[in-house]
Amino acid sequence: MNIQDLQMDWGSQYDKRVAQNNLIITLFKESRQSKIRANFRKIAVYSILFMTFNIIVNSYTWLIVVTNFDNPSLRYTGILMLALSYIVIFMNAMQLNSISKINNSKPIIALQKIISKLKTQRIKHNRFIFIFSYLYFWLMVFLVFQLDLSILIPVVWENAASVIIVNLGFLVLWFPLAFWFLKKYDSKDGLSKFWEKMKKESFLTDQSVNFSLNKALSYMQEIKAFEKEEEID
Repeated sequence: MNIQDLQMDWGSQYDKRVAQNNLIITLFKESRQSKIRANFRKIAVYSILFMTFNIIVNSYTWLIVVTNFDNPSLRYTGILMLALSYIVIFMNAMQLNSISKINNSKPIIALQKIISKLKTQRIKHNRFIFIFSYLYFWLMVFLVFQLDLSILIPVVWENAASVIIVNLGFLVLWFPLAFWFLKKYDSKDGLSKFWEKMKKESFLTDQSVNFSLNKALSYMQEIKAFEKEEEID
């Protein structure tokens, strides 16, 4: 075999290796991008379901308000529920808007900025619901059973005043208690095992509510690192 034959043989082997490497790179990127899309779909489904639920609540509340407009108790209860549901619907719409801007054709840096914004939106959404959860629950009870507080409160007060006192007391205490929980979660001081576990399972912190987004970010970082290695090679 002469030198020319050796060069041709080496060239063909080199082309095969390049083709194999390109195939591996392509498969790796497709695998990671598929996982990224799967994580975003989970978040989109979550937002759509929550938005749909609140639209149903909102529609039902409008029905109660319109049909009982002459009843001040149900009217003001409904208005308060409408305000809360509209805020939650708006928050979910903002999340879906951020998700719609995520496109694999964009540079990773641009995607990271969108994801950072989406992470903040999701934390604010869950924390808003957490803070107003107790009030939301009782508003739902009053609206579903169409309870007239002007009649209910005097009757309950006469027969079991402690029930009203306890619930009003808890409602007043709930707000500072909720903010205390959030402050505890945001604390950078060393937390006990109990609080560390709560942070991971509360859906009120980045590591809990944004688990899927953090996974998507890690996959993007892997793609970015792989592309850098490819450029060096």
